[in-house]
Amino acid sequence: MALSSGPPPSGIAVIRVSGAEAAAVAAAFGAGDLAPRRATLRPLTAPSDGELIDHALCLFFRGPASATGEDVVEFHCHGSPAVVDRILAEAVALPQVRAAEAGEFTMRAVFSGCMDLADAESLADLIDARTEAERRRALRLSQGALSQRLADWRARLITVLSLCEAHIDFADESDVPDGGPPVDAATGPIADEIAAALLGSRDADKLTDGFRIVLVGPPNAGKSSLINALAGRRVALVSDEAGTTRDVVSVTLDLGGYRAVVSDTAGVREAAAGIEALGIARTREELAGADFVVEVRSADTVPLCLDEADLVVGHKADVAPVAGADLATGLADGASIEALARRLSEATAAGLQGAEHALVTRARQRSALTQVADALADALATPHLELKAEALRAACRAIGRLTGDIDVEEILDDVFGRFCIGK
Repeated sequence: MALSSGPPPSGIAVIRVSGAEAAAVAAAFGAGDLAPRRATLRPLTAPSDGELIDHALCLFFRGPASATGEDVVEFHCHGSPAVVDRILAEAVALPQVRAAEAGEFTMRAVFSGCMDLADAESLADLIDARTEAERRRALRLSQGALSQRLADWRARLITVLSLCEAHIDFADESDVPDGGPPVDAATGPIADEIAAALLGSRDADKLTDGFRIVLVGPPNAGKSSLINALAGRRVALVSDEAGTTRDVVSVTLDLGGYRAVVSDTAGVREAAAGIEALGIARTREELAGADFVVEVRSADTVPLCLDEADLVVGHKADVAPVAGADLATGLADGASIEALARRLSEATAAGLQGAEHALVTRARQRSALTQVADALADALATPHLELKAEALRAACRAIGRLTGDIDVEEILDDVFGRFCIGK
């Protein structure tokens, strides 16, 4: 048993019970004889003393047609801390009830065959999604995008493996065709598809970590005021004194539904010394890891004219025009800040489109799929049918580790450890 909705206080709290005794737990709270899949308003009374706790909508789902594949009861009660705490305390005092572990309801769904591990991981990603792009990717994967591809690859590999086994074990039988089976012709396209999936997932983490945008320019060009304007709040200190920013100051923004990390860096100039020079060194490090570089210029400073700049912004344009700028901005001109935000949103969307459509999003998945690719490479490299068959078996086992068909216990902690209690 566990709270399966957000922490109280809230308008409604959902408390879930899963297992063979779920209906008995509901009866202990005075909500017996629930019709399956029908919401019923019932008074919930404490099993210990019969005191009324709350009135709740009660639902009963008979397994396997439930979220966990087992019998499930849900209490939709008022989301006050007192109500939730009392129901949970009374429940765990019953002899057949214990508190659920993190991710245990989803783990039971995997054990019951309601979903596989890849679907469970995408569900965790959907729960954790912070931007529209993360939501879209997680929802696509939770609907089986990866699982369906894995099932297709495995089915095709098993077909090839069965041909190999037939030729190895029954080559002298009349119903086995002469000559070797077309292993390479069937395996090669699968290997190419898996290689493409791995390549497309190379930058999958960027969707979650954020597209890295770096503002760089000379001291007093207005980088700090620009990042404050983009964020809509004070992120960095602003001063007329040159070299105010001595370290990297970053803010995470939602740009067009994508996560972006925008960094204000120390102004770059040749004569810097001491701590200012250290800040400039950090600026160069940020440039090396940036996905998009914005060079900020102003009429009252000497421009850097960076070769690596993706966009040149002429800031303080409301005071004086800036030569050589792709876009002019000024704090007094809100439309110019909005135009800059749109340009950054477009760059972020273009930079993260591949990550949004990635099939493989986790290190565990990449590792297992790399093992599949390596095994297929072994199968294609050897001329011996027996070795090809063994390599194909290894590839099928690696796909099984992705979906949880085999070796489930070895990866449960990794998969479900990030789930919240009640999911």
